[in-house]
Amino acid sequence: MDRQADKRLGLARLRHPLLVFLHDFAMVPLAWFGAHWLRFNMGSIPPEFLSTAWRWLPLVLGVQATAFIYFGLYRGHWRFASLPDMLRILKAVGVGALAALAVIVLFTRLEGVPRSVFPGYAVLLTVLLGGPRLFYRWFKDRRLYLGGDQRVLIAGAGRAGEMLVRDLLRDPRRSLDPVGFVDDDGRKRGMDIHGIRVLGSTTEIPRLVGEKEIDLVLLSMPSARSEQIRRVVELCEEAGVPFRI
Repeated sequence: MDRQADKRLGLARLRHPLLVFLHDFAMVPLAWFGAHWLRFNMGSIPPEFLSTAWRWLPLVLGVQATAFIYFGLYRGHWRFASLPDMLRILKAVGVGALAALAVIVLFTRLEGVPRSVFPGYAVLLTVLLGGPRLFYRWFKDRRLYLGGDQRVLIAGAGRAGEMLVRDLLRDPRRSLDPVGFVDDDGRKRGMDIHGIRVLGSTTEIPRLVGEKEIDLVLLSMPSARSEQIRRVVELCEEAGVPFRI
């Protein structure tokens, strides 16, 4: 139990918006100097160009951080990285690169900064921001893609949940193994549905995920309001467990 709690705490810390922002902020100089390195054929950057790159780095950091926040890169979680998140990254990187280019042109007419640095910077930064997010999502969901028996917790012990567990139990492959239900109707607690027990309310999802070694939460709540669904999703995220509707 303690190890499971420590694991969930570590995942929660990893998802903290400030840490995500610091990760993205640290990627900016990597992309900035990486673009210069590529411009000079992956060799040594001439001292005069390297000096200019260092001089403009604070500006690039400032405009890029502003673009990150403005385009809402920290409204979601890495666990649910998707196409809209990638589009926000593209917008933030594109606007940040163009803003830095405009300021540098205004003051120096790009003296000491090769033009090809800016598209290279934008491509590198997009990869450095998007790649870890997509990898993290794949890592969290890898058991869904790799197959094998998965221990399942079903959210919703109503008619839809009963039909779902019946279908899962009839599946000859039994790739999804129902372990229990959670439901906010206190009268259902302790009930058995096709031999599968209602273990508690949805608020207990984080605890049950650790105790029962749950691999996946299935949401079977067709009559639930959107805010109820959102709360269950947040509990799954807190527990560090994938979910499906």
